[in-house]
Amino acid sequence: MSELSENNSNASEIRSDHPEGEAGLAAQCIAALLTRHGIPKYRFAVTVSEILGLSYSSANRRLTANASWSLEELKRVAEHFNETLEELITLNSADALLDASIVIDNHIVPCRIRLGDVVGQVPPGTLVAAEIDGAWRVMPTDARSIIPAHAVTRLLIEPTVSRRRVAILDDHADTAETIVHYMEMAGLDAVAFNDPQALQDHADFDAYVLDWIIERDARRQTALELVENIRARNALCPIVILTGQIRTGNADEENIAAALARHNLKFFTKPASMPILLAALNSSFKTA
Repeated sequence: MSELSENNSNASEIRSDHPEGEAGLAAQCIAALLTRHGIPKYRFAVTVSEILGLSYSSANRRLTANASWSLEELKRVAEHFNETLEELITLNSADALLDASIVIDNHIVPCRIRLGDVVGQVPPGTLVAAEIDGAWRVMPTDARSIIPAHAVTRLLIEPTVSRRRVAILDDHADTAETIVHYMEMAGLDAVAFNDPQALQDHADFDAYVLDWIIERDARRQTALELVENIRARNALCPIVILTGQIRTGNADEENIAAALARHNLKFFTKPASMPILLAALNSSFKTA
């Protein structure tokens, strides 16, 4: 008997005879939960990794049904979004949360609701939902309300998820764009730079991935001055140093080691593993 069915007799919807298996159905349930709570698909793995304390690759394996979910993991993700395990495993059911809006202090605020029965007369001030011009609007009733409305059995308002901004510096444009592409697939807002000065003149970022040796206009320089300028503005943001030039002698190991110790940097040899690089960034975000 599998872990899911063994540990929860109520989770009868998750059965080993499901065509995609329990891991596949669990992944579908989690994806449906994240979607109805407004999490964009590109942030699924990042969100799960942060909730469960997993690496990005481990979270992604669960979401793609390449690794099994424990009952405790499913419960933790559900509770993070104030849902029960029963609600989590009710995949694509009629009682799923619907997109709606509510007016608060003259501001239209997006929300998600679960509809109850159609209501008749209810006490003034009771929150109800009505479909107006194809969209659900939550409003308090008053004595003059004549629009057909439903009871609101659940109302969820969540803050907008902002994407962390990461600057990528590499004098090889294709390398920078490759890293940017991977970061964006993981839900980060990444921007490529080929010139340290252009990055220096730009607005602050939440994290930096910097090639240690930059060659421009037949001139070779390290990223040390840029690191010092960043640290003068932000003492805690994650900074990752990359280089593939130690073995060529163009990069000095002792200078890099001193910079790592002095400025709290992370270091990877190029070509770096993108999953490991991303995991290092996500780990640093939690402690920054």
